[in-house]
Amino acid sequence: MLKQIGPRIFVVTPEDSPRYPYGNCLYVEDDIPAVLDLGAGGRAFQEIPCEKVQLALISHSHFDHLHGDSFFPRAGLYAGKEESKTYSDENEYLKFHGYELWAEMMPGIKRVAFSEVKPLPDDVPVKPGFRYIPLAGIFKDMERFQLGKTEITAIHLPGHTTGHYGFWIEKEGILFSGDMDLVVAGPWYSSNSADIGQLVSSVQRIREINPGLIVPSHRRLIFDKIEKRLDQYIGVVFKRQERILDLLKEAHTIDELLEYQMVFHGRRDIYLLFWEKMTLRNHIRFLLWEGMVEEVEKGRYKRC
Repeated sequence: MLKQIGPRIFVVTPEDSPRYPYGNCLYVEDDIPAVLDLGAGGRAFQEIPCEKVQLALISHSHFDHLHGDSFFPRAGLYAGKEESKTYSDENEYLKFHGYELWAEMMPGIKRVAFSEVKPLPDDVPVKPGFRYIPLAGIFKDMERFQLGKTEITAIHLPGHTTGHYGFWIEKEGILFSGDMDLVVAGPWYSSNSADIGQLVSSVQRIREINPGLIVPSHRRLIFDKIEKRLDQYIGVVFKRQERILDLLKEAHTIDELLEYQMVFHGRRDIYLLFWEKMTLRNHIRFLLWEGMVEEVEKGRYKRC
């Protein structure tokens, strides 16, 4: 579905709910036609003239933001400098996701392709996993793209991943926030590239930008109670951390913390188990850095 939200600016909404493997995207119909992110799905992209799009700005290197690149044969793809190597170097891709830690985190469990765990709909043209994606260029924080009457500024919002960006259309007060998506379940910070301290800082930066409209990747448009929604969003992280600190009055391993199901509840496939462990690992890394916990013996942590 196509929804106009400003002069020359349209949200491309997936036919189904904007959840993995789909995400909302933006289409800017200007002198230089552009799209922001590539994960709306083939059926949704049929509503825009894909062959005319000249520029694609990618928020970060996750599959649900990338899989539609083949729909835009004339577009130059641009990504944040922090993650640029993940598009051309498989080792960087594996490190970025944390998959080089799989054997350590998931002993005795073989990693199979994610598409075998979660089948994909027919309008997603490729499968998850490393593939070479040629970039026309990279961008950095506060870099501006002049498309004609529309100017877009890349805003570095790390935490979800190290090179996660939002895109700020200041004249219209619109922030495309990517996976800083303000969902009720809170942020996803389950990769090796995620960082809790950066996540908190990125929420604060969105406050300072003070957008009138947020277009997130995985929920509906947000135009009211933005401060309250930001509080609720990062509050999930703070509450989880308080729970971890309470448990760490006694020494625990990450595997022991896993049993409390603080991230994903109910039955969990191998990837959900891995991501929950990675989330807990990221909390432990942050708490060690802050001097709030200590490693009392290898792999066992306790509150200071």
